[in-house]
Amino acid sequence: MKKVETRGRKPKDTVVRESKITLKMSAEQLKRVEKIAEYLEIPKTVIARNMLLSGLESAETMKITGVLSIAKGIIKTSEWLAKTKEQRTST
Repeated sequence: MKKVETRGRKPKDTVVRESKITLKMSAEQLKRVEKIAEYLEIPKTVIARNMLLSGLESAETMKITGVLSIAKGIIKTSEWLAKTKEQRTST
């Protein structure tokens, strides 16, 4: 299939992206991101944003269904149990 050449600049995104976050990841994780970005021929930032938004949608779905509340409860209970165990062993 032949690529169709267009004239002028690409259409500007309608979403204004003025906020910025910094991500830290291991060298191995960065290599994985770079590999996908190279394959798709798009910038690493686009890969990172798309993956973040995909995960965000999943998290919002889990919040709506109550899964996040359960996970939060388990984490809090686990922390409480560890604290209680520590207090018992120190006395």
